Amino acid sequence: MSRYANVSTVRTCGGGGSVRVTLSSGTGQGNGGTSLPTRGCYVQPLQGNTAVVRVNLGAAASATVGIDLGFPQTGNGTTGACLPLWLPVDDVAELYFYSSDGDAVVDILYFTGG
Repeated sequence: MSRYANVSTVRTCGGGGSVRVTLSSGTGQGNGGTSLPTRGCYVQPLQGNTAVVRVNLGAAASATVGIDLGFPQTGNGTTGACLPLWLPVDDVAELYFYSSDGDAVVDILYFTGG
């Protein structure tokens, strides 16, 4: 008998998709504020952003509210992609973003199934 007896080893997300949020005037909300149920999502600022993006859950993010998603950079000081951040939220619209970069972009990969 395997140590995985009675445990499903087939893992699928059951569905999902992605949305891109452009921070008009430095602020934005996941899926444009329209409810999008999820089992969780990965959030990643676009490599071309010129400033740090902050994220908050359930209320507007600002320069002092929320956490930094990080600034795209590699170990040698040149720009590169940030690692995505996993957020176990139940609705993409709960995500609020802020950046001093007036047209920053954030990509969200969300999962809907079980």
